[in-house]
Amino acid sequence: MVKWTLLTLAVALACASALPLRTASAQQPRDPLISPQEGADGSRFQIVGQSGWTPGETVTIRLAFTPTDPLAPDGTDIWTGDTYHERQVTVLRDGTWSFPITVPDELFPFILGDTPGFILVRAESPSKNASNAWVYSPGGRRPPGAEAIAGLGFGPGAPSPALATTLALFAAATGALLILSGARRQKGH
Repeated sequence: MVKWTLLTLAVALACASALPLRTASAQQPRDPLISPQEGADGSRFQIVGQSGWTPGETVTIRLAFTPTDPLAPDGTDIWTGDTYHERQVTVLRDGTWSFPITVPDELFPFILGDTPGFILVRAESPSKNASNAWVYSPGGRRPPGAEAIAGLGFGPGAPSPALATTLALFAAATGALLILSGARRQKGH
């Protein structure tokens, strides 16, 4: 009983101590923020200019599709191909902007079909430029170069710490059930 209690306590403490470190050391989300970071045909995405945009300026958003990751490991935009589907949005007083978009709702002059890849978003205004990409994963198939672990909620491309928190709570609950089960068995003997 003591062994299981100590083991469960050690696991719970390890999970609890790892969560603040993970969120404190996680990279800031790229601007523009794309949520969710992955989807297929018919998926709806929200694209958000988070901060630092000049209020009142017009931001031009251009989209591109590529089977390979259009962003370098440091996050810079390295795409040199064509961009398609242009939209414009005005920056709000707080220096942010936002709009929803559905894939492939007239985005490209071709059908994406079942080819996995990346959709690059370039946001350009007179005072600021930013790029980000989301993973186009038809049928759950991801393109080469997509961080598999990011989809699980870990790593620099993680959408949020919610999965890590859920896993920690699950581990703690499982440990508690093991303790209760062990205590019940010992009473029965």
